[in-house]
Amino acid sequence: MIRLALVVGLWAAPLAAQDRLSPDQFLDLVEKRTASFSTFPGRQPVGIEQFLSRSRTVWARANGTCAYGLVTVEEGQVCFDYDDDPPGVTHCWVPFLRDARLFVASTGDLGEVQEVVEISEDPVACTQAPIS
Repeated sequence: MIRLALVVGLWAAPLAAQDRLSPDQFLDLVEKRTASFSTFPGRQPVGIEQFLSRSRTVWARANGTCAYGLVTVEEGQVCFDYDDDPPGVTHCWVPFLRDARLFVASTGDLGEVQEVVEISEDPVACTQAPIS
C-alpha cells in the first residue's frame, strides 16, 4: 500500500512541466491496483477506482454507486467513459506529481484537482453491481 499525503500550496502553484506524468506513467502506477481519490484541497473522499487493466476500470463513487469505465489516452490525458454517463460524456485528467504525491487535474471547465491518497491491491467494494 502506498500512502500519499496532502501538499500545502498546490492549489495556487502552477503545474510545472517536470511535475507532469505521461498517461503511460500514470497507468503503470495504477494498473491492476485500486486508487482512492479525494478532493484537493479539503481531502473529501470522491471515490475508489480499480484498474482492471490499462483500458478497463470499476469506479465506486463515495456514495456507493458503481460503474464500469473505459480508459483511453488522448493528447497527453487519461480519459474515462463510464457506462452510466450519457453518451459523449468523457472525463479527462492530467496526472502529475508534486512533492512525491500523486494528483490528477481535470481538463473540464471546473479545473478540479484530486489527490490519489492511497494505492492498494484491494478490490473495489460496491453497494450495487456496475450497470454493465
